[in-house]
Amino acid sequence: MRPTQGRLSWLVLLALGAAPAARAIEPIPSTPGWRGFVVLGAGYANLESNTVAGTNVFDIGRPTINSVAEGPRSDDSAFPVVTGEVNYTFRGGWQAFFGTSLEDAVTLDGVTQIGARKDLGSSGILQGGLLFVGVPTQVWEDPYAEGVRRKETDRDATGVRLRWDRVAGSPLELTVSWRDVSIDTERSGEGVVSVACDADCQRLLRRDGDQYHFDAAYLFVLDQAGRHLLRPRVRYTIDDRDGDAISADAWRLQVSYVFRSQAFSVASNIAYGSSRYDARNPIFDARTDADGIVLDSTLFYRLPFQSGRWQAVGSVLWGRSDADVAFHDNELFMVTLGTMYRFGSQALPAAQGD
Repeated sequence: MRPTQGRLSWLVLLALGAAPAARAIEPIPSTPGWRGFVVLGAGYANLESNTVAGTNVFDIGRPTINSVAEGPRSDDSAFPVVTGEVNYTFRGGWQAFFGTSLEDAVTLDGVTQIGARKDLGSSGILQGGLLFVGVPTQVWEDPYAEGVRRKETDRDATGVRLRWDRVAGSPLELTVSWRDVSIDTERSGEGVVSVACDADCQRLLRRDGDQYHFDAAYLFVLDQAGRHLLRPRVRYTIDDRDGDAISADAWRLQVSYVFRSQAFSVASNIAYGSSRYDARNPIFDARTDADGIVLDSTLFYRLPFQSGRWQAVGSVLWGRSDADVAFHDNELFMVTLGTMYRFGSQALPAAQGD
């Protein structure tokens, strides 16, 4: 998911980037065949944000603001969770895949991938994929429009992700991704009445552009049985948008802890991040820099039938972002519940390990 991406609230980007999976790319099976998983469920989100409108499946966010001087008001919504991945393993360590990875699915990141993985033996696993949005995100045409009902518009993103896991046989994982962000109807600044915003002002607020992520993570196995895992991760993001007031550099530090057994696994994360924008937002005559924190925990419980192919999945997430401008403060609380089914031969590696 990122089900609620918009300008996007930097908090939502941070929260939904907090991946609750320490195992990263799963091992490629030695035997050819079809495999995959599907997740079905539902979620509830309570969000305080002035910039988010939801998706084509559900709405969240207040359509009307009285003034850009005000902080966000809360809104809530229930939403469905339907996602999964199907892959086919070839001989020689190749695997083609389509869908949403388990890491992205649990975080409700709406990104879908089509690509391939290659087991390089002692050199690790290399993965490349094309990214696109399965369910379009919706944002406001003009998030700053005062005293009127704001109109929704689609936010789309396509790109490429390259990942190298178990680099040279080590516990290191490196990821690089690029996305082309496109707003269907961009009218930022046209509807603000309390502040003068001419054509030059509106150009500073354009949200179209490129987004780059650079990730490095390292997996620590804390016991001989491999039941306790710790994975610190650092991410550096470059948002190169058409508007300088929307362009930013950001970083995030995250620590993931996983306990796993034959019956269940629990994954918890804490993430802290900061973003710094290239120029002042002309609506507020200030940069909308922000700092935020996210906490989340996810439980996978193996159900006692069909050899454990079915699992119950539950997740709780809370995050808050404090910006230098109150209009761009954000807070998110989210709960999701569902079931996951793994299909195909050798669908469940021992203890779901690496």
